[in-house]
Amino acid sequence: MGDCSRITLGLVAAACGKQATGGTNPRVILLNYADIDRALSAEADGVISSIVLKEDTLGYEFTSLDNAAVGTATFNKGTYFGNFQHDLALRVFTKSEDAKKFVNSLNGARVVAIVENKEGGAGGAVKYEAYGWDAGLELNEGTGTTEIADGVVYELTIGSGETSKEGTLPKSVFAATLAATETMLAALVTTGA
Repeated sequence: MGDCSRITLGLVAAACGKQATGGTNPRVILLNYADIDRALSAEADGVISSIVLKEDTLGYEFTSLDNAAVGTATFNKGTYFGNFQHDLALRVFTKSEDAKKFVNSLNGARVVAIVENKEGGAGGAVKYEAYGWDAGLELNEGTGTTEIADGVVYELTIGSGETSKEGTLPKSVFAATLAATETMLAALVTTGA
């Protein structure tokens, strides 16, 4: 086992005249945790370079509005080890039977969420991030209101479970180039249920 008590890398944490762009694009890709073929998928040093799903399974696109998905990773210090709580707020702006079925389907599901950031980093290396890659995310909160304030019909939070936290920040999803990454992600999804 390596020495977990040492830092191993320095960092230039700011660049003059260039700050990161906040926000998310409208699309989030949801994968059923059990559908990921971990033996054939590839992850190293916090970067997922290949995602392979088990035969006859596909992921699903959740498409909302710009900045309607908000991801957070919160560090929790433990006695022996620290971990991260991954959370992803999803906002639904349509009131329909399909919206209700989607919300109901999250109850009891365990998923990995791939978020499309507005910030891409160098060559698109951080444009996509996977929340819940190691342990999965579950529906932790869900609110529906007849007020529909600011157009929000349902506000959902999927996140790490009480006993299934993540060991790292959300992992980057990057397959050598941005174009290759987007081709890989496109192959994972279906638009129907």
